[in-house]
Amino acid sequence: MKTRNVLLACLGVAPVLMTGCALYKNPSACEQQMRSRLAEKSPADKLSISHAGIAIRGERVVVEGTIESPPVAASAAVAASAAASASTSKKPKKIEKAAAVECTFKGEELASFRWLAPAEMLPPPDSGSE
Repeated sequence: MKTRNVLLACLGVAPVLMTGCALYKNPSACEQQMRSRLAEKSPADKLSISHAGIAIRGERVVVEGTIESPPVAASAAVAASAAASASTSKKPKKIEKAAAVECTFKGEELASFRWLAPAEMLPPPDSGSE
């Protein structure tokens, strides 16, 4: 009788532990995917992660953060001329944009990856969906 109870307890704990692993591994995998996709598209940008939201069993993960971009050449020239006219010289400010991605998982395997923000990272809309 005691052996059966121990066996049932072990069988009940195994899925909980496996789900716990997904809760820790899936946000990290989503964050890594976010960083690699951003590096492919714009290598000069820097990503700072601020939050990772995890759904039940870790099947859906939303990672939020900010993308810090160097100033664009035109805005840097405007900032430089404004700084030259002013008595104080300031560095041009870096541009910060909100960023978010959604990842869905089947177990520990990445099933889908989708940018939610910024707009320039979103895929182009389908013309057939009108």
